[in-house]
Amino acid sequence: QRSEMRQPMTTPQTTGIVPVVAMNTLRVALRDRTVLWLALLFLAMVVLSAYLGWSATNTVNHIYTQALPMLRATGLPVPPNPLADMPPLAMLRNMTTYISLLGALVAIVMGFQIIAEDLRSGVFPLIASRPLHRAAYAGGKMLALLVSIAGLLGIAAAGTAITVVLMPGNPMSSADWFSLLKFYSVSWLFLSAFGLMAMGSAAWSRSESVALLVPVTAWLVLTFVFPQLSANINPMAALNPIKAMVAPPVSAFFDFTGPVLAPFSLVGAYRDVAATLLGFAPADPSSLGMTGGLTLISIANLTFGALTMAALTRLSGTRSNTDE
Repeated sequence: QRSEMRQPMTTPQTTGIVPVVAMNTLRVALRDRTVLWLALLFLAMVVLSAYLGWSATNTVNHIYTQALPMLRATGLPVPPNPLADMPPLAMLRNMTTYISLLGALVAIVMGFQIIAEDLRSGVFPLIASRPLHRAAYAGGKMLALLVSIAGLLGIAAAGTAITVVLMPGNPMSSADWFSLLKFYSVSWLFLSAFGLMAMGSAAWSRSESVALLVPVTAWLVLTFVFPQLSANINPMAALNPIKAMVAPPVSAFFDFTGPVLAPFSLVGAYRDVAATLLGFAPADPSSLGMTGGLTLISIANLTFGALTMAALTRLSGTRSNTDE
């Protein structure tokens, strides 16, 4: 009879545990100064990017307006305003660069810290000794990561919207606002893939340095190596959506590597999708396009999510301080 009375206490709990684990994880994450400083830096750069984009656009328009009387006085045909064919969201083109660079790093640090903090502090062995189903623990951690990234991008989107509204001479239609919303939604999927990658790496590796080095190395390869191997494009320039309009050089090597690497180029897929949402059409024949890019980003999230779930459910309950 006593064993029957103790049985419910030893049965792993799952119902309602995932939100509890996620909330506790978010509380701990909000006290992490490294993550907070990186997040604040990212938000500041996003707002600054919107302002700089508007400033550059406004300067070009002002120069054209000032040059009109002189051009008309010459009697020659007046060329059209170079901004006439630019989409309204063109001033946000540099946003993709900051999200691909700083935003991805913030997501990696978030995913790593969520797991590393439990192991470093010795909290995980205590959690593992409780009647908590390991899948619920993994689900709560992953939910906390996704909510953190969504909150970060939500604040960034709000800051961008306020900046755009306060800037004169930049009318935005309802379709433009919807495209901006879709841009940040795709950015959430893109950053979530890197966050899940870092979380799975922190769970698999026995060394903190290796756990952080693996996702950072993957990010470096996808961001800086793939663009040059696939299209001989300057890595930093390749992140900008405008560069997606430039066709790669004609070469047998790039004609081969472009289509081969495109299905694995996560950053390139995000760049192409962002270029489409911001009003540019990728000219690279190896580009996956809108549908292909979204498919690749979604597959990356499902793959890293499954690997992270497997790593967390198999994490040893005796593991506390990460071995170095």
